[in-house]
Amino acid sequence: MTGKWKWTWTAVFAVLLFGTAWADEISELRKEQEKLYNQLAEMNNRLLKMEAAQKEQAQKLAKVEESGGFEIPETLSWLEKIKLYGDFRYRYECRDRDWRSDPKDDRHRIRARVGVQFQINEEYLFDFRVATSEFLKDENDAIIPGSAANAANQTLGDYWSGKNLWVDRAYVSYTPKAVEGLTIAAGKIYNPFYVGKSDLIWDGDVNPEGIALQYTKPWTEKDELFANAFVGYVEENGSSADKRMFGGQVGLAHTFEDKSKATFGVSYYDYSNVEGTNLPAINDQVIDNGAAGNSNDGSNYLYDYNLVNAFGQYAFKLGSYPFAAFGDYVVNTASGVKEDTGWLAGLTFNKAKDPGTWDFTYSYRDLEADAVLGAFADSDFADGGTNVKGHKFNWTYMLAKNTSFGISYYLADKLSQKPNEDYKRIQFDFVVKF
Repeated sequence: MTGKWKWTWTAVFAVLLFGTAWADEISELRKEQEKLYNQLAEMNNRLLKMEAAQKEQAQKLAKVEESGGFEIPETLSWLEKIKLYGDFRYRYECRDRDWRSDPKDDRHRIRARVGVQFQINEEYLFDFRVATSEFLKDENDAIIPGSAANAANQTLGDYWSGKNLWVDRAYVSYTPKAVEGLTIAAGKIYNPFYVGKSDLIWDGDVNPEGIALQYTKPWTEKDELFANAFVGYVEENGSSADKRMFGGQVGLAHTFEDKSKATFGVSYYDYSNVEGTNLPAINDQVIDNGAAGNSNDGSNYLYDYNLVNAFGQYAFKLGSYPFAAFGDYVVNTASGVKEDTGWLAGLTFNKAKDPGTWDFTYSYRDLEADAVLGAFADSDFADGGTNVKGHKFNWTYMLAKNTSFGISYYLADKLSQKPNEDYKRIQFDFVVKF
């Protein structure tokens, strides 16, 4: 074989040898390319699905924003009908009572209230609330069932013992669509009467037990009429001598051209079967102050309590500041009563609403011994009850949303003491609400 053919066959052999190897490499590359293509196609499908899901979610969010809130699943729709609410107050106070051998004392106290409201339907509402309060005590200082009607405080320092919780409210209210402005409530309810900023007759912690009716009706574009009524037991003992209370109230709220507002009206409160009987220890004031300041023979009330009350409040702007002046007058029209009159006048400057804002309130009262039923009067003024007069100062500052700090100072006379002696009390309150 000549050299020419030798090199020719060598070249052919090399081409066949390496050509087969290259074909294998190309086949492997094609397989890798197909695999990579499939992976890219799968990733692309996933991205398309994610984009579709995001688009669907965006559409749902847009619908939620248009409707004003998130949609709750049908199985949890009852949650929309429930409202939880409450407040907590931590108080430090110091009292100076000149008639006592050890006149000054100080104490730390708490008040905690937690409630739940359930909107049964468009017309019926159920409200249930528990609150702290002290035990009642009888004339021998022995504990009896129940808690104070006009105070929900618990004093700290009793060997870290557990504190009492009581049913503070439990009622159903009915607001019929057929009668606009009407509400009927039954059970242990809130105070249904308009009291404004006055606590001459009612302590803010009092929650009556019975049936109440409240009705408001626009009279003109600037006038609104309101009427409130209540009937219920003060003490039920299964006889015709049950102690009951009927109350009625009518009033008018008028808004002036400058947006100032005047609210005024009259009330009547009639307590039955009180004269010649006693009320068990409604609170410690009954023990300390003889039927909470009302005239008695040592155990029984000497008079009935049929109260006529006139009230008024005028709110306006003093420069750029909210300002309100208010007043209350009450007279016990029951027969034979001598110390039958009470009155209160006061003012409020500014309004503690947003963080960093504050208000100041001042009032003066003169509440004679039988002007009102002392067991339901303000429990803080001169230790509560009637037969008192003097000044009350309060300043409140909003630390944050629903969080406030307040200082109250009482400079009063406890007229039931002999000789009449001064009563001084200062309170520091930290309050949160939700």
